[in-house]
Amino acid sequence: MSDRASGVTREEDIRTLGGGVLSPLSPPLTDKADSHPLYRADTVTKSDTPPSPVEKWNYTDIIAWLTELGFSQYKSKFNHHAITNGAILMQLTEEHLDKMGISIIGHRLSIVTGIDQLRRRSGLLPAARFVNIDYLLEELDEAKSRRSLKSYPKRIILIRHAESEGNIDNSLYATTPDAKLKITDKGREQAKKAGLELKELIGTESCGFYVSPFLRSKQTFEGIRAAFTNEQVLYEREDPRIREQEWGNYQVPEKMGQVMDERRSIGSFFYRFPTGESGADVFDRVSIFLESLYRDMGKGRCGQNAVIVSHGLFCRLFLTRFYHWPIEYFHRLWNLENCQLVVMEFQEDGYFKLTSKLKVDP
Repeated sequence: MSDRASGVTREEDIRTLGGGVLSPLSPPLTDKADSHPLYRADTVTKSDTPPSPVEKWNYTDIIAWLTELGFSQYKSKFNHHAITNGAILMQLTEEHLDKMGISIIGHRLSIVTGIDQLRRRSGLLPAARFVNIDYLLEELDEAKSRRSLKSYPKRIILIRHAESEGNIDNSLYATTPDAKLKITDKGREQAKKAGLELKELIGTESCGFYVSPFLRSKQTFEGIRAAFTNEQVLYEREDPRIREQEWGNYQVPEKMGQVMDERRSIGSFFYRFPTGESGADVFDRVSIFLESLYRDMGKGRCGQNAVIVSHGLFCRLFLTRFYHWPIEYFHRLWNLENCQLVVMEFQEDGYFKLTSKLKVDP
């Protein structure tokens, strides 16, 4: 007994047709499969059963049937494309419906299923169809993107931390871990003022906060948070990925002069601190954080405003990564002022426009 007769299909007998998925009603694959009428989507093959009155339907009958399916909103499209009798109706495919402007995939599939039922009632076999999986996935992705964009916040707002002890006295870095430096009294006032500025900007809109785990950032957040009610703040999260660039565990004053000279020579993006990070490392953290931010925005977790309380370098690299600025441009950006707000406004085209002014070297 041959492999074919025993039901075993050899690899050489398998052929891919049209890059799609074959209807289960299609005949077995043979060398002449391409010529089989069921492989042509525009072909309806008759059985021995006499035709039913469906083939004699007029436009009124079609609209009544369409209404019964729950899709009366498409009757004008059927009229515009001259789907006015039963014979034409039963030749419609999903591709035809798409070209007619019926964009919702589920509606197209439901109508096609209804047409297949009419074919069976008329003693006709449903037309074989190849489902273009790539096409369907693209449409589903686009639909998902449209739904996600509706959940996006009105703004993404970056805020650098308030003035810290380290901003006033660099020698503290030699004895105090960077993550434990506090904000100053002036910094507390800056944080409160930033909260009021943010409140004035967003009014009663909802917001979500992402905060660096460094003490100065958390204290800044506390000052900003005081301007808002619990109902207005939908989301608060401490995220280590948005922390300050790591300069090493402690900064030895005797060595920092040479370190900073090397950094200026190499550039802050590429220079790596001994036992610390380079700007490029922080850039990679920004990229990873953005993946989570996009997911959160798509699910509406941030509310109407996503607020990021972080550090100067992180904020500049966030903007560089987000807007795909060249590294040369990043090197020309000035650091943000303490508690400076940088606002990015969501636009109808799905992009965020930078509306704040940044200081840039010529």
